[in-house]
Amino acid sequence: MSDVEHVVLIHGTWGRGSHFHEARAAFEDRGFTVHTPTLRHHELPLLEGSPHIATLSLTDYADDLVDLCESLDSPPLILGHSLGGLLAQLVAARTNHAGLIGVCPAPAAGIFAMYPSMSRLFLSHYLQPRPWAKPLYPTWEKFHVGGRITQTEEDSRALFADLVTESGRAYCEMAFPQLDRRKASRVDYAAITGPVLIFGGAQDRTVAPAVCRTTASKYQNATYQELTNADHMILFGEILKTTMSHIDTWLAANNLTAKA
Repeated sequence: MSDVEHVVLIHGTWGRGSHFHEARAAFEDRGFTVHTPTLRHHELPLLEGSPHIATLSLTDYADDLVDLCESLDSPPLILGHSLGGLLAQLVAARTNHAGLIGVCPAPAAGIFAMYPSMSRLFLSHYLQPRPWAKPLYPTWEKFHVGGRITQTEEDSRALFADLVTESGRAYCEMAFPQLDRRKASRVDYAAITGPVLIFGGAQDRTVAPAVCRTTASKYQNATYQELTNADHMILFGEILKTTMSHIDTWLAANNLTAKA
């Protein structure tokens, strides 16, 4: 595969496509046409969007993203961060694509995720009645733990101010896949036969690097890259240069050059 034209960047929990302005510019500088979709209803203000987002399924998100990828005139490179990293895998299993990049991807069904740091972040959501019907609200304590190394507090505060809620149902689908009859968080790894690049942050407390290593091991053609002295936000700020240097190496090794 060569001469890739499109890149689809999928944001994570509480995010919007506009938050990827740095990564978007980095891929555009390399000659790609970049798409930064915003997940369903995440364009709405926090409180207005909460009741609409609360009960969305991972499948709802994936359906929208598959539609986007299939509307393009050539198979895209699909990249997802965090929750978006899981969505990227779900989408890649269902549509033609040039390659797949998961950046600190959330755990798919069957991947152990009960690490202490991850449990502390989200346990309170699951302890309330009917968590699958409740929005997951961002808090500074939960958000900043993901960027304490790679971002200044000023940059983190600016991004935090623009966050929205996340789907409680989607989080229950990830946390309790054995109870989900639709198996929304199950990835069909065998359907993804092209090149895969998975990143982990060695100091990531939001998605433990062991989750990322296990994710990479599921693929027959995967490269795993763990960044030292890095946390969850490796597509933002100064560390993006390091992340992109590894992406450049992987693109070259797999002949995934930008279409002239």
